[in-house]
Amino acid sequence: MLPRIIAVIAIAAVAACGDRATPGPAAANRLAKPFPIDSFTAPDLDGRSISLAAWKGQVVVVNVWATWCAPCRRELPVLAALQTKYQERVRVLGILQDNVTDEFARQFAKQAQLNFPVIRSTFEIETRLPAIAVIPMTFVIDPAGNMVSMFAGEADPTELEKEVARLVVK
Repeated sequence: MLPRIIAVIAIAAVAACGDRATPGPAAANRLAKPFPIDSFTAPDLDGRSISLAAWKGQVVVVNVWATWCAPCRRELPVLAALQTKYQERVRVLGILQDNVTDEFARQFAKQAQLNFPVIRSTFEIETRLPAIAVIPMTFVIDPAGNMVSMFAGEADPTELEKEVARLVVK
């Protein structure tokens, strides 16, 4: 019975990340009360230490994605553009939830022209974030280290930009 349940969950997860034209990009789900995010440290794909604590005082956009996920791939240029536009005021962090090799992931990131660090998902990291129900999943963290909004599924680029701009202005 357990293998059947796991298979159904796996099929649902792949279907949720399919290349569908509908329902369209996800709008921001702004939290009624900011949710504190505990800091974590992890090596990026190049071995550099990335720490959420080091980015305190900046807006952080955390995006959970996979190389095989079409909506994730569509979202990556939007995230790179945010990093370019806001430079030191905003930090984008990619969390790769994929079983590809580090070399493949590095080549993928290079080809996608990612200008932000990518770390691998771990149990420790996932315990510090809300449940990752689908991918892509994007969390917006304010300068105080609190999650203030999230996008489940492909983020609407305009909505994501509004969320970031709202926090940068403060």
